[in-house]
Amino acid sequence: MRFFATLIVLLCISLSAVNLRAQDFEDFISKYTDANGKAYMQPLADAFGANLNSGLYHSAYIKDQGFQLYLGISVMNAFIPESNKTFLGNTQGFFNPEQSATVPTIFGSSQVVAIEGDGETYYAFPGGLDLDNLPLAVPNLTVGSLLGSDLTLRWAAYDIGEEVGKVQLFGWGVRHSLNRYLPLESFHLAVGYYMQQFSVGDVVDADGWLANLQASYPWRFITFYGAVGYENSTLDIRYTYEGDDSTIDFDMAGNNSLRATLGLTFNLGPVKLHTDYTLANQQLLTLGLGLGFGETVKMLEE
Repeated sequence: MRFFATLIVLLCISLSAVNLRAQDFEDFISKYTDANGKAYMQPLADAFGANLNSGLYHSAYIKDQGFQLYLGISVMNAFIPESNKTFLGNTQGFFNPEQSATVPTIFGSSQVVAIEGDGETYYAFPGGLDLDNLPLAVPNLTVGSLLGSDLTLRWAAYDIGEEVGKVQLFGWGVRHSLNRYLPLESFHLAVGYYMQQFSVGDVVDADGWLANLQASYPWRFITFYGAVGYENSTLDIRYTYEGDDSTIDFDMAGNNSLRATLGLTFNLGPVKLHTDYTLANQQLLTLGLGLGFGETVKMLEE
C-alpha cells in the first residue's frame, strides 16, 4: 500500500508542509478495516471535496456575446474544526475485551492512543497528521461568451513514479447569464454547474459537483460577488489491511450540501485579485490571482 505517498502528493499539490515518513503513515492506516477507516478518513472527504468545488468564479458578469477570457490560479484553504479531529473508534480483530475510545482522525493529534486489554495486551489506534488546515491550489481557464454563456476548465497531471502513480485533476463548468432575461443593469446574476475529478494512481479517486446562483456588483475597481448553491462530493479509498492483507475499498460522501459564498475582486486592469469566504458544513477561504480580458462591465466603460 502506498497511501502515505498518495497523501503527500495531495498535500504537496495543496501547498501543505507535512513531513512524515512513508512507512509511519502506512503503518497507521493499514491497521484499520473499513468501519474505523471510514471515520478516520471522513474529514479528508469533507475538506478535500469542499476545496474541489471552490475558486471557480470571481464575478457573475458574462457578456451576452463576444470575447471574454480569464486565466489564473485559485488557492483554497479548508479550516479543520476540532469536531473533525477525533472519532469514536472500536477495537478490531482478536483483541479482548472489545472497547471504544475517542481517537484521532487523519487531521487529529499525531499521538497514538493505546487501549489495554486482557493479558497485558494493547490495541493501538494510529495518530493523525495534526493539521488545522487543508489547502489546495488549482489552475482555472474560463472562456466566453456565446449567447450569455461561458465555459470553465481545470486540468493538471503529474507522473510521480511507481510508488504513487499518476496524479490527475480535471474539472469543467458552464455558466449562463440571467441578465439576458431580467431588466438589470449594474447588478449581475448567473447560474452555474461544475464537475471536478481527482485521482492518484489506483489508490484515491475523488469527484464533486456544484450547482449555484451567482451575483455580483461592480463599484469603482472592486467587484463584490457572492453565491448560494448545493454541492456534493465523494472520495474512494483503496488500501491493504495489515491484519490479513485483504484489500479495503470504500466510498465516502462529503458531509457538504448547502453553501453560501461572499467575496470581492480587485480589478487592476487585466490583473484580477480575488478572495472569498464560504460558509458551509466545511468552511474555507479562497484566494485567486489571474489575468482577465473582456471582463470590464459596461457601466464602468461608459
